Amino acid sequence: MDRIESDPAPDAEPLAPQASHQPPDAAAGGDPPPPLPPVRPRKRQINPIVELAGILVAAVALWWLGNGYFVKPYRIPSASMEPTLRSGDRVLVARFIYRFHDPRRGDVIVFHPPGSGQRAILGSKTEASVYFIKRIIGLPGETVAGRKGHVEICSAPNTGCHMLKEPYLPAGDTTTNFGPTTVPQGQYFMMGDNRAVSDDSRFWGTLPRANIIGEAFATYWPLDRLRTL
Repeated sequence: MDRIESDPAPDAEPLAPQASHQPPDAAAGGDPPPPLPPVRPRKRQINPIVELAGILVAAVALWWLGNGYFVKPYRIPSASMEPTLRSGDRVLVARFIYRFHDPRRGDVIVFHPPGSGQRAILGSKTEASVYFIKRIIGLPGETVAGRKGHVEICSAPNTGCHMLKEPYLPAGDTTTNFGPTTVPQGQYFMMGDNRAVSDDSRFWGTLPRANIIGEAFATYWPLDRLRTL
């Protein structure tokens, strides 16, 4: 064995304290031994039950953040948006999108109409608790009217008027006469694609931007209706 004993021989004088802890071979000019590997701290064991509980809490938190603040699913309850959306379709709604840009004409949005409880009411200063889904037709400051089976948009009353092109409507579908209605600043004129059965801004007035929940951007159910809007 090449280990050096630490105790001196009985008839030898005690060794004087050394200035370094180098072994004799190193002091004599030999190669030093390789350094010892670093001692790694022992990994702390986590109770499996605590770990599982943490994973579940994190999963619920992520679901809550996504469902409450970013994207929320809704079920279409009526035929007011046919043929774009059918009763029973499920849609995904981006709740954050209008933090980055203003609502645009043609957007399909989910909102609370002016009203109370489950009813939309013309001239109401409060919002109903019911959810509606419709399409943005008129923007703030515009004048909207139904004329000769089409929607007419004017930049001001009787100024800069044009018939709105609506490729999302079924061929041959027409709009009954209504208005004109001037859209206040900060509000929007909403209409359903199925004009014959839609309860929209023609009946309960314009929609304040504060009532908008978000933009519907895709259907996810049933699977044969999976698509973007």
